[in-house]
Amino acid sequence: MAIRCEPKRSRRESRPAGPFLLSMDSALKRVRLPFRKAVRAQEVTFFLSQLSLMIEVGTSLSVALKAIAQQTINPVFRDILRSLHRDVEEGKQFSAAMRSHPKVFDEVFVSMVKAGETGGFLKKILDQMVEMQEKRQALIAQVRTTLTYPTVLCVVAFLVVTFILVGVLPKFTTFFEGKESILPFTTRFLMFLSKSLREYAWVHLLVLAATAGCLKVFLDSEAGRTLIDRLSVRGPIIAKIYNKISTCQLLRTLGNLMESRVPLLEALEVNRPTVRNRYFRQYLDKIAENIRQGGDFSKPFASNPYILPSVKQMVATGEEVGNLPKVMLRLAEFYDTEVDRELKTLASLIEPLALIVLGVVVGLIVSSVILPMFKLSQVIQ
Repeated sequence: MAIRCEPKRSRRESRPAGPFLLSMDSALKRVRLPFRKAVRAQEVTFFLSQLSLMIEVGTSLSVALKAIAQQTINPVFRDILRSLHRDVEEGKQFSAAMRSHPKVFDEVFVSMVKAGETGGFLKKILDQMVEMQEKRQALIAQVRTTLTYPTVLCVVAFLVVTFILVGVLPKFTTFFEGKESILPFTTRFLMFLSKSLREYAWVHLLVLAATAGCLKVFLDSEAGRTLIDRLSVRGPIIAKIYNKISTCQLLRTLGNLMESRVPLLEALEVNRPTVRNRYFRQYLDKIAENIRQGGDFSKPFASNPYILPSVKQMVATGEEVGNLPKVMLRLAEFYDTEVDRELKTLASLIEPLALIVLGVVVGLIVSSVILPMFKLSQVIQ
């Protein structure tokens, strides 16, 4: 009788994975570690551009998603694209697959893709989405450019003042000791601040950290978010630019959605979750409610006091002639120019103002040290 000899299996191979290990393994695959790189807007734009090009040359959606996923470097985004590919392979619509990743593809993107799938013009929709993303990124870059210079200048000013108080002023302290009665108030205050920073630096750091923490907690609270939203739409200087930026994004989003044959009311409802400012959301709700009751778009749209009268008239005209999407997109281009011009004007005002403030602070410190020395030398003579 022949004897069958089977290779001896190791203990790890002979023991199948239990349900606990399998559930742990699947859970670990779903967990996003904090040090993993998030998906950037530029990566989404590049993905949409690649997908549009591959569809244009006749590549199927499934093959295009698989190919783009293989070329993606960001592991987080690569996993998302692989998930999209699996969902499409299983028969899901591309828009439904995108809806599973709301942090990367918002409701506006999903609705536009769904309209493109339904109407058979997905490639055109992808091109519109790329244009929207590029406009949005250009606006964000312009805002950052405007704020970068004053931010850097404030940091440099803080470091310079700290260095003077900690490294330079103490060398004059011995010269001023015993003569506090004839020193000006600014000099005495700087001497006290310098001594406090050198001897109780940890207290200052602790107070600074506690202040920053309390400020963050307040800004994350309901009252803090309400205050920020109110200042954004009603505060001096910032409200004018903020309302133009918000209106520009609203018109561009609604214009693209309506051009994709999405009804106006549905476009407003889709756009609402992407608006963070509560007062601007209330403005959208007012427009949506008026349309829901059989009204038009232009009348509640004109209720915003920060919108230019010429823009209100153009929207009303576009609605009357039945060409509202085209008018919205043209107005979005107009607002792009207006916002860019105002941001450049604001930057040209902030830069000299920041330099003046820095000069005044440094000049005050220097005068508080030099002038008392001249005064004391005259007293000695």
